Amino acid sequence: MSFIVIAAGSTHGSKVRTLSMRSLLVATGGCALAMMALGLGLGLWLSTRLAPTSELSAPAAARAALPFAVEQLGALSARLFKLESQAGQLSERLGAMQSGSTRHPPVEHARAAGSGGPLLPARLEQDTFDDLGALQARMALLEQQMVLVSDAAALRNLDLMRMPTHLPIRSAELVSVFGNREDPLTGHRAFHAGLDFAAGVGTPILAAAGGTVTFAGFKPDFGWVIEIEHGNGLTTRYAHASRLLASVGAVVEPGEAIAQVGSTGRSTGPHLHFEVLRRGEATDPRAYLAGL
Repeated sequence: MSFIVIAAGSTHGSKVRTLSMRSLLVATGGCALAMMALGLGLGLWLSTRLAPTSELSAPAAARAALPFAVEQLGALSARLFKLESQAGQLSERLGAMQSGSTRHPPVEHARAAGSGGPLLPARLEQDTFDDLGALQARMALLEQQMVLVSDAAALRNLDLMRMPTHLPIRSAELVSVFGNREDPLTGHRAFHAGLDFAAGVGTPILAAAGGTVTFAGFKPDFGWVIEIEHGNGLTTRYAHASRLLASVGAVVEPGEAIAQVGSTGRSTGPHLHFEVLRRGEATDPRAYLAGL
């Protein structure tokens, strides 16, 4: 079997060609093989370009995210270093405030970039000035309080010095107390306004407290007598002395000798008659004297 092919030309006119069946089959097979080869090549090319995500997508995504992760890690490291530095400075400041001149060695960090510059004296930070100001204020307050305490203590000591707490005579026997008693001269019931201490003539009579002598002389009922004013309305009286050792206006200290025991005035024998007057009224001396 043969096929007739008519081809039209523009310059030479039409041509008539005859093709055998065998030639046609060979040409058709060649075209089919060429098409198959082209399809196989195209498929391989497409398979390479469009590879499965399990083999190519994961590494590509990791490589794409790598710069971002490195950047985040660097930012976190810088923040951590800043926090460590601030913590170290705070620790050093707290240590300096608690231990005075004690200094802690700086924290050794990893090798960093070099630094330098001129050596200048350190400047105090504002927080340090604030701390110093607070300390100075507290020091001033403490000094004021110490002055007040010292003044109060001085006044307290002065008050104690003016309280008739010292025994007016040492190692003496108390023979008559404050209150009603039988009068030694008349034998009748009478009020005794003080304490009587038996002692030998010439025994020193001591001031029961510090004060100023307001009277030093003779009174018929008391004989030779000394009266001392101590302030706060308190006055002490020392009667029946044989000799006076202090004069009016003298300032005496507690325990100072002011007279000597005798038996002058209204008395039956050597002794000291001791009184404590509060605003002119006689009170029991035992409420003041220590040891009685």
